[in-house]
Amino acid sequence: MRLKSLMLAGLAALAVPGVAMAQNNQVETQQALSADELARAQAILEDFVADYRKDPMAIDSVFGIKLGGQWWSVNVDRVETASARGRLTDHAFGPHKVALTRGAPAKPTWYFEIASLAVLEKIASGEVNAGTAAMQSFGSDRVGVETRDMKGFKSTSGDEADLYLAMSHFFTKGKPEVTRFGRDNALETHGAQATALHVMKGFRVMHFSIGPNEVVNDDPRLEFGQMPNLFVVTSGTGTMHSDDGPMKLEAGMSVFVAQFVKHQLVNDGDEPLEGVLVLYGDNSDFAFGTSYPAYLQDLNEWHGDYPFGKPQSKTD
Repeated sequence: MRLKSLMLAGLAALAVPGVAMAQNNQVETQQALSADELARAQAILEDFVADYRKDPMAIDSVFGIKLGGQWWSVNVDRVETASARGRLTDHAFGPHKVALTRGAPAKPTWYFEIASLAVLEKIASGEVNAGTAAMQSFGSDRVGVETRDMKGFKSTSGDEADLYLAMSHFFTKGKPEVTRFGRDNALETHGAQATALHVMKGFRVMHFSIGPNEVVNDDPRLEFGQMPNLFVVTSGTGTMHSDDGPMKLEAGMSVFVAQFVKHQLVNDGDEPLEGVLVLYGDNSDFAFGTSYPAYLQDLNEWHGDYPFGKPQSKTD
């Protein structure tokens, strides 16, 4: 599974207090769990499962979770019940059938590998979310949440779509779900502090904060991207250096940067430059020659045959 270069051309290792970090994008991996730690991990995962049974965003899936050499399997059977009137607003979502069992999934699939119990506890407390913990700059980075394929399984683009939804919703709780963002709930990456807010196949949303005199995408390898970026500036000032030259950034403006258009951001003000970044598409879909416009045309063709009034078949 390739969950690489999600935000701002990728993020560095998980950087939250109390979790062992390295300066070269390498998170320390816990090799084994004590009996007490295993019981704690089990309780946290059971809590996530109990909440996911009520989550309107749950979808059918089977995936694994690995931590400290221990395996768990999660099996999700979505339950959506239509009303007699057939109106979507009257649909009932859940309770879904979600089972957590010890041991690896019986059939090879994708899975989340969590670096340590400390990382899992940070996610459970809401101090950092799983999407932020999983973001990587390069394939060699070892981060707080790795996404992998079991031996004998090769993920498709559709599997990645399922994984993104599980990452955003299985590891969060409540209706609605809350993600805290800001410099205290973020990763440092390429000169910015960043927090993943929501991850889906078609787009990823993050909050960014660039401190005074900091530069984003200072490395020439990071100035261009395969995915379009939409920057929405909410506070501060700065300069974006792009194909058309320098552009002043200030609160109340948005900037859409198409694929393979240069974008280097510099905070030349006295306060943090902050806002929301939306990335469209997924690097793994474009890494082998497919461009984003070609991907959109294929997607639009699929939508042309998709019925708005799809018959409701998922019931309890």
